[in-house]
Amino acid sequence: MTAKFKGVSCLKRKTLGIVLVFIMILSLSAVAGAASIGYVDFEFLFYSHPEYEAKNRELQESAERLYNEAQAAAEKLETQEEIDQLAAQYERQFEEIENNVRLALISFILEVIEQVAQEQGIDVVLPESSIIFGGVNLTAPVIEAMYKAYGISVPSSIRELLQQ
Repeated sequence: MTAKFKGVSCLKRKTLGIVLVFIMILSLSAVAGAASIGYVDFEFLFYSHPEYEAKNRELQESAERLYNEAQAAAEKLETQEEIDQLAAQYERQFEEIENNVRLALISFILEVIEQVAQEQGIDVVLPESSIIFGGVNLTAPVIEAMYKAYGISVPSSIRELLQQ
């Protein structure tokens, strides 16, 4: 009776071994087909945006205009409370303008990141600061695509920074 038990045990071990090998093969193929990860230096993309300089100038002009309006309006006010309310109002207006400018730039960058990731078969894109090891750096292709969308070439100064 112990011989049969050993035979069954041996058969179970072989079966278990085959099942484990099969599971390992499936796991390896799952890992090979797992999500590919890309990353970008989002800050670099933001400051390299083709319209960044123009949008920044617009923002500065808006800030100057709001400041001048606030100064003119403040001269007509009598109490510090009224001046503080006016300052808060103009600060909110400036923050709204600033947020709209940033949102426009960021929305465009995110669209380009998605497009480049799809073209390169990347499933997930993370900020560069989140990457410890591995992944595909998509910063340069995203820069190229951003400038291509505007019909212009990437400035040499940005290309040099990308190569560092």
